[in-house]
Amino acid sequence: MISYYPLAKGNKWEYKMKNGNTYTNEVLEVNGNLVTMKNSTLPDPNQVKIENGIMYNELVEKGNFQPWLKDELSIGDSWDATFTANGLNSIMTLTVRETGISLDVEGKTYPDVTLVEAESKIDMNGNLISLNYFTKYYYAKGVGLVLTASSDGEAHSLTTYTIQ
Repeated sequence: MISYYPLAKGNKWEYKMKNGNTYTNEVLEVNGNLVTMKNSTLPDPNQVKIENGIMYNELVEKGNFQPWLKDELSIGDSWDATFTANGLNSIMTLTVRETGISLDVEGKTYPDVTLVEAESKIDMNGNLISLNYFTKYYYAKGVGLVLTASSDGEAHSLTTYTIQ
């Protein structure tokens, strides 16, 4: 499994959004390398696939597994996740910006945190165009995603979690 996002049946994370609303992510089932997760804001569960120390997420399209998080992360590592959204070929370039940092979230200090930043781009006739939209994902080893912060000011912070 991915040490920065422990995916075992029953693991659950609750997040608070900037507007005060909350939601949960929960692991419903683990079947080999396929993990079924439920986000309380979405009608249907989604799947995550783990292969060779890489976590692949279904991005926007069912069955479109794209690399999302790796077990071994070093500053400067970068990879692309591609998908189609609103009829546009979209790309998120994920880059490891920091590793081994300490981060305070909702009054709790998490050690050994890695920051993965995603830059959103679209492919227009073979030309990659940045949308100048960035999302920062902070993962604490052994805990999971502890903070998401986007360039538009939105933030989702971990409030409680259960790790089996």
